[in-house]
Amino acid sequence: MIDPISKGIDDFGNSLLQALNNVQGIFGKELSVAKPIKDNVLQLIGNTPLIRLNRIGSEYSGVQFYLKAEFLNPTGSAKDRTAIAMVLDAEKRGKLKKGMPIILLGAGSSSVSFTWIGKVKGYPVYCLVPLTTPPERVQLLRSYGADVTVTNASDPIKLTELADEKAKKLGGYLPDELENPANPNFHFKTTGPEIWRDLQGKVGAVISAPGSGGAITGIGRYLKSQDRRVKVIIAGKQNSPFMEYGKTDNPKERERIKLPAVYDPKLIDHYFHVTKDEALHLQADLYEKEGIFAGLTTGTVITGALRFSETLSESEKNERNPFNIVILSPDRD
Repeated sequence: MIDPISKGIDDFGNSLLQALNNVQGIFGKELSVAKPIKDNVLQLIGNTPLIRLNRIGSEYSGVQFYLKAEFLNPTGSAKDRTAIAMVLDAEKRGKLKKGMPIILLGAGSSSVSFTWIGKVKGYPVYCLVPLTTPPERVQLLRSYGADVTVTNASDPIKLTELADEKAKKLGGYLPDELENPANPNFHFKTTGPEIWRDLQGKVGAVISAPGSGGAITGIGRYLKSQDRRVKVIIAGKQNSPFMEYGKTDNPKERERIKLPAVYDPKLIDHYFHVTKDEALHLQADLYEKEGIFAGLTTGTVITGALRFSETLSESEKNERNPFNIVILSPDRD
């Protein structure tokens, strides 16, 4: 027999769970808030936690750093969000129908994500990679279920042409995360709201490496729509087009720099150039000091976050109400 106190606790817990599930509707079906039973493995995408950094950056009083752990997505990267967003969008628009193949190029995290999602949803996946691709990356794609063709093409333009030919021949769907607005839109609907929710709106800045530019664009748009004071920052290699764009104010020079269509440079408040050695140092620090093993890109972004914190004025830093900086950790490789 259940005593009245235990029953009251159970009733309260059930009502709280129901309330959290109702909140889920605000963010969409792909963003599961309080649903311990998943309908399928794809529902594990997103809702990654913020991890407080306790030793890294501790010398900066009044500032708190949080790692957005995108490496906890099922294949180990934020590209799971990009891939599911584009697949769902293509299905909705009739560009991807039952049995149609997905054609990919390159052996990066995006190809892994699309291959995995294709396997789960029943789409055959063909992936074209250049001859210079490391054998272990080819094997990884094959282990996820891709039909991989190693081509003689080393030039990205030539590889794209081969992928276009393959898509036309097979009647397949060729994703393009650099052009497809579903990429930043999904981050606007999920990643941005997750950050805002978990910090209860107390977001000072968010920083990311650019990649395709879709993640920081979607996240930045959402956070600035909630509070225009939120700073949106990118950190990356000095020779990347994103960094080249950021270091010049000359409109003519900016016009000649080709940036992905999904990227909105108007959102960016600060740019930080980071060397490979600096990134390696912070990547090692992250494991040694916090016990978190993440990819080299995370080392780049942490370096940028520490530099940005040095620019904050004393009035922006407060021990009781710290300036919160969210660091997007995109992958575990």
